[in-house]
Amino acid sequence: MSTDNKPQHSKCPEGEDSWCFYNRAVAKKEPPGSHEDNVHNPISGKVILKMIPVFQRLAADDLLQRCLEGRTQNAKESLHSCIWNKCPK
Repeated sequence: MSTDNKPQHSKCPEGEDSWCFYNRAVAKKEPPGSHEDNVHNPISGKVILKMIPVFQRLAADDLLQRCLEGRTQNAKESLHSCIWNKCPK
């Protein structure tokens, strides 16, 4: 939802090597180009408003805590994957 009038790049990585055109230009002390020229497929505000609750649920600390150490929610998931790769239907 970032625009030239309301740039929203606080979550983008900073520095000269950033993938974010805006923060890269700021780090190089250059004027950033327009969003219209650099963001080729912008997401509409209506879509963003639908995405935010999903993102917040997926980024919740209690959910991410369960993903530490490379574990999955289903301990047998990896075994099942190996079996089905060897013996497909």
